[in-house]
Amino acid sequence: MQDFRGARWYKCDLHLHTTASKCFDDKNVTAVQWVDRAIEQGLDCVAVTDHNSPLGIKAIQEASQGKNLTVFPGVEITCDTSKIHLLILFDPSKGEEDIKSFLSKCDIEHNVYGEQEATTTKSVFEVADIATNKCDALIIPAHIDEFAGLNSLSHQNLEKFYSRNDINAVQVVHKTFNDNEYTNTTISEIVPYLNDYYSSPTPKIDDAKAKEWFSAVSLANKKELSVLTFSDNPHAPKNSKHGLYGIGTRFTYIKMDENPTLEGLRQAFLLPSHRIVNDFNSSSTITEKPEFWIKSITITDTSLTGKEPFKVNFNPQLNTIIGGRGSGKSSILRFIRGVFNRTNNLESFTELITEHNNFYKTTELQGIESIGVFNDASTIEIEFIRKEFLYKVKASSINSSTNQFIEIHRLDDDVWTEIEDKEFLNFLEFEQYSQKQIFEISKNPNALLDRIDINVEEINELKDKREVTKENYLKSCSTIRAYQVKLKSRLKLKTDIEDLKKKLETLDKAGIKDLMSEKKVFEEEEKLLDNYKIHIDNLVTQLGVFKEDFKIKQPDINHISNDYKDELEGVLSEANEELIERAKEFETLISSLLKVKSDLESKIVSSKWKQSYSDAISNYDKKKADLESEGVVNIDEYEEISKEIETKTLELAELDIINENKRSELVQREKYQTEFIQLCKNITAERKAFIQENITDNKIRVKINPFKNETNFELQIRRIIGKETKYEDDFIKLKELCFRGQVEVLIKNIKKEFRSNYYDDKFELVGGRFKNAVRSITDAGMDELELFMPEDEVVVEYKPENSDSFKSLSTASAGQKTTAILTFLLSFGSIPLLLDQPEDDLDNRLVYDLIVDRLKVAKDNRQIIVVTHNANIPVNGDAEYIISMDSESQYTSILHSGTVEREEIKKEICDVMEGSEKAFKMRSDRYKVS
Repeated sequence: MQDFRGARWYKCDLHLHTTASKCFDDKNVTAVQWVDRAIEQGLDCVAVTDHNSPLGIKAIQEASQGKNLTVFPGVEITCDTSKIHLLILFDPSKGEEDIKSFLSKCDIEHNVYGEQEATTTKSVFEVADIATNKCDALIIPAHIDEFAGLNSLSHQNLEKFYSRNDINAVQVVHKTFNDNEYTNTTISEIVPYLNDYYSSPTPKIDDAKAKEWFSAVSLANKKELSVLTFSDNPHAPKNSKHGLYGIGTRFTYIKMDENPTLEGLRQAFLLPSHRIVNDFNSSSTITEKPEFWIKSITITDTSLTGKEPFKVNFNPQLNTIIGGRGSGKSSILRFIRGVFNRTNNLESFTELITEHNNFYKTTELQGIESIGVFNDASTIEIEFIRKEFLYKVKASSINSSTNQFIEIHRLDDDVWTEIEDKEFLNFLEFEQYSQKQIFEISKNPNALLDRIDINVEEINELKDKREVTKENYLKSCSTIRAYQVKLKSRLKLKTDIEDLKKKLETLDKAGIKDLMSEKKVFEEEEKLLDNYKIHIDNLVTQLGVFKEDFKIKQPDINHISNDYKDELEGVLSEANEELIERAKEFETLISSLLKVKSDLESKIVSSKWKQSYSDAISNYDKKKADLESEGVVNIDEYEEISKEIETKTLELAELDIINENKRSELVQREKYQTEFIQLCKNITAERKAFIQENITDNKIRVKINPFKNETNFELQIRRIIGKETKYEDDFIKLKELCFRGQVEVLIKNIKKEFRSNYYDDKFELVGGRFKNAVRSITDAGMDELELFMPEDEVVVEYKPENSDSFKSLSTASAGQKTTAILTFLLSFGSIPLLLDQPEDDLDNRLVYDLIVDRLKVAKDNRQIIVVTHNANIPVNGDAEYIISMDSESQYTSILHSGTVEREEIKKEICDVMEGSEKAFKMRSDRYKVS
C-alpha cells in the first residue's frame, strides 16, 4: 500500500485479452481467475483490449471490485485493409457501452465482435480522429515492430501519424530494435532471432520485413514517443493464441495520480523520461521514497490558520505549493523551519532571520503591528518517514524556535513510542532556501561549501578526524607549555647543586669528612640497636595486655538451678584458680624479658663498639673545635648540604625526564600539524572529486581552489584576536601576503609574522593597534593560529547564452546568478530540499530551459517542496503533488490538491500562473486545450 498523496508508480499491462477474443485459447477461464492472475503478477493497472470487442469488459470490472486493481476499458481495433492494430483505451469510469459506441462509429458491428480478422474500413487516421475527438479515448499503436503494426504504413504516413498530438506512446515488442541502430548487415543478423521468436512463420521474415519493423521503432524514438511494453497475454511461450499464462509477463511502470485515470496515462506519455519505465530497462530503479521525507504538517490554533487543525500532506518526490499573493503558501515552509529550529543558514542574513523570528513567536504588538502567529494553545505536528519508520514531532508552548516544547514519537507495531532524546532531531538533515538566500549565496559562493560537505560522507569523516587531530595538537601544545613551566627551574637547580658541591669540597679539604662519615656509620648502627630494644619493649607491653585478659569474671551461679549449683560452683572455682596460676607465669615471663633488655644494655655500654663510637664522637668534636678555632664555621651543615645535594639531584633527574618528554611531545605535535594539513588536503580532494562527478551541467562550472577562501581566513584570525571589526587595511596586507601564490607555503609567513609580534614585538607588516591586538592573544589562541588553514574557495562560473566561454558569476545578472546557484543546489543530494519561490529573479525561459530539467532529475533522489508562482515548475517539472492554496479564505487553507491530470488543478494553474510561449505550448498539450 502506498501511504502518501499524489503521483506514484503503477505496474501496468495495458494490452490484454479475455475470452471475448475468439483467439483466447481456454474459454473456461473465468473473470475472477483472470483478475486473480493479474494480481498474482503484481499488476496495479490492466486494460481489457479484446479484438474488436467490448464484451469482456463488464465481467472483468465486476471481478476487480474491492481489489487493488484498476481496469481500463479498451479495445484492440483492426484498421483498414492493412489490418493495423491500435489499442484504444478509455477511462476506468467508462464501460462496455462506451466501447460499443466507439466500435459503432468505426463501423464494426456486433456480429464480428472478437474476430481478429474483423476490420473497419476506416484508416488509422480516421480511427484516431474518432477516438480522440468523439470518444475522448487514448490511442496506443500496438506492437509496431511485428505483424499488424504501424510498420506497414509508408514512411511519409508513419511520420505523419507519429506527428499527431494524440499519439504520444507506442507498444514495442523487441528490445533489440529499441536499443540499437542497424545497418543492412546487422539487420540480416537479427532475422534468425525473429523467425525463432515467431516459431517459423509463413512466410518467413526476411531482411526487408525486419528493416520495416525496425524503422517503425526508430522513428518513434526520434519523435521521443513513450515506448511501452505489454504482454498481449500469450497462452504459452511462442504461442500466437491468448491465455491466462501471459498476463503480466511483459509490463511497463507508469507514474500516475492516486486514482489512475486516462488523463493520468496521457500525462505520463508526455513525459516518458520521468513517468515511463518499460521492461527493456530492467536495470532502472523505480524511485519514489527517499530514506528521509516529510509526510505531513498539521498546524492548530494560530492567527494564520485559525483554531481548527490545518493539515498539508506531501509526496516523497516533487511537491509544489501554488496560490496567489497572501494565500499563506510560504508560511508552510516557515512552520517547518521553526519546528526543527533550522535557522543556522539564515544567520548571515539579518533581514531573513529577523523576519523568521518575528513570524515564529507568540503574538505580540510591535508598534502598531502585530508580530508572531502563536498563542498558548498553538501546536504544530510534523510527520516524517526515516528509514521506513513513521515519526511525528509535536511543538507546543511555542515562544520561538529555541523556546518551545518538543515531543517526538515513533510508530512501532501500531503503537506510538516516545523518543526521549531530543537530539534526535539534529540527525534529520534537510535544506531550506528562499530566493533571497539563493541570491546572497550567488554573491558569496563559498557558502556552498557546507552544501557540498553535507552530501559527502567521506568529507564528514575527514572533518571528524581533523577535529580530533586539532584537539590532539592543542593538548600537545598545552602539555609542552606545562613542561616548559616546570623546566624553568632546571637551570637554577643545576647552579644550586654546583654551589652546594663547592661547599662540601671546602669542608672536605678541612679533614672533617672522614670523621663525619665514621660518626655517621656508628649513628646508623646505634639506630639498629635501639630498634631492637624497642621491639623487646613492645613484646613486654603485649604480654602485660595478655596477663590482664586472664582476669575473667565468673558466671553468676544464682542463675543455675539448685540441683547443680553446688557442683558447678566447685568446678568454676577450680578453673579460676588455674587461670590465676597461668597469669603468674606471664608475670614471670615479663620479668625475665625486662632482665634480657637490661643485660643487653649493660653489655652494649661495656662493649668495644661503644668505646669506638665514643672515640668517633670525641675525635669529631675535637676536630670541629680545632677547625672552628681556625675560622671554619657551619661544620654541622655538611650533612644537611649532602642531603640537599641528594634531594636536588633527584629533582634534576625528574626534570631531565620531563625535558626528554618535551622533546618527544614536540615531535608528536609536529606530526599532528602535518596530519592536520594533510586532512585539509584530503577534504579538498574529496570536494573536487564530488564536483567533477556531480556538476556536469554545460551551463555552469564549479572550481575548488585549495585554501583560497579569503573571507574564512579573515574570520578565523578575527576570532582568534577577538576583534569582529576594524583593521581592514591590515587584513588587506595580510591577504596580499597569503594569497598571492601557493597558500600552503605562504601561510607559514603569516604565522611567522604573528610569532614575531607575539614574542618579540617585531611585526612590521601591520599597524600598532593590530600589534596590540596580537599581543593580547592567549597562549591557546597562538596554538590555534599555528595550526589554522583557510578554507577552500568555491568559484562558480556560468556560460552566457550563445557564448562558448565561461564567465565569473560576479559579472552575471541577478537571474543568471540565481540560475547558476539553483542549478548547483539541484545537482546532487538525497535529503529533503525546501525552496521558497526560487524563481523570483528568473524569466520563464530560464526556468523552463534550466531549472525544470534539474527538478525532474533531482526528485528521483530526494523530496523537494517548492513554493512557486511559475507554472513551469509544477507542470513541466511534473510535480507528483500540487497543493493549491485558497487566496480568498480568511485563514490559510487548501483549495485543491493532486496532480496536473486533475481538472481542478489544471484550472487553478491556468488561473493563477503564467509561463513562456514554449512552456505554455507544453502545458497546452498536457491540458489538452487549445
